[in-house]
Amino acid sequence: MLVIAFSGKLGSGKTTISSATAKALSWPRVSFGDYVRKVVRDRGLEQTRENLQTVGTELLEADPRGFCNAALSLNGWTPGQPLIIDGLRHIRTINIIRELIFPAKLKIVSISVTDATRLQRLEQRTHSDADSITRIEAHSSEQEIDSIRNLADWVIDGEPPVDVLVGDIVKRIRVES
Repeated sequence: MLVIAFSGKLGSGKTTISSATAKALSWPRVSFGDYVRKVVRDRGLEQTRENLQTVGTELLEADPRGFCNAALSLNGWTPGQPLIIDGLRHIRTINIIRELIFPAKLKIVSISVTDATRLQRLEQRTHSDADSITRIEAHSSEQEIDSIRNLADWVIDGEPPVDVLVGDIVKRIRVES
C-alpha cells in the first residue's frame, strides 16, 4: 500500500499533476492547501496568499500532528487506503505523515520546473508580478521545498505534458506496489 506525497515550489504543477494522478489511479486525494483554505474560510478571512500562509503556519506551529491528521482526513480518507497528498511543504511533517499512514509506505514526489516556467504560470494564475511572487516565496512555508527535493523518492521534471508525467508516475507506482 502506497501513499504518494507531491512537493514542489509554487507554480511547479503539483496540484495539476497530483489531481491527474489521483484520477488515473482512482485514488483519493487530499491537499494541505485545501485544508488551509477551509480553515481560512471558516475563520471568515479573505482567501489571500498572505492569509493562507499565515494560517497554515499557525496550524503547523500549534499542533503539527493535528494539522497533518486534519489535512489527511479532510475528504474522508482513512488509514489502510492508498492516497495522493498535494502540497508537502515541511520536513517535520514527513515522519508525522509516515506514522499516520502506517502500515502504508510514503513515497515523496518532487516536481521541478524552471523558474521561468513557474513565474509564467504564477503570473497567469495570480496576476502577480515578479516582486509579489518573490515576497510570497520568501515566506517560511516555501523555505523547505528544496530540502524536501533532496529527500524525495522521485524528482520529476514538470515541463512535459501532464498526461506524459502522469503515465510515468503511474508506472513507477505500479512497480512499487
